Amino acid sequence: MLTLGLAGPALAHAQLLVSNPRVGSTVYVLPKIVQLTFDDDLIVLGETANQIQITDPKGKRLDVGASLISGSKLSVAMKSSLLLGKYRVTYRVLSADGHPVSGSYPFYLDKKPTKKK
Repeated sequence: MLTLGLAGPALAHAQLLVSNPRVGSTVYVLPKIVQLTFDDDLIVLGETANQIQITDPKGKRLDVGASLISGSKLSVAMKSSLLLGKYRVTYRVLSADGHPVSGSYPFYLDKKPTKKK
């Protein structure tokens, strides 16, 4: 007995591969741009389908303007801040399979360690 089946392409939602700043990292200067790279291209569908929001330790939003898409990369400009502590990057993207994917991660702003003599 022979059974044949047709296998279609796997439908995998976009997954975050690389982030700047990195997930859970400590930075000593805030970046001017937050950029996320996914394992699949993102669908451009209006201004709200793909977006990044950044909040400071007090919950104030620091993202400026619309998020920009280039293939599998999503980026947004960021206001400067000197407030030390935990920052949060929250994102929502529309993956090539048409499904929305969202997530968030922390990173930290700290004083640069002084060198001991």
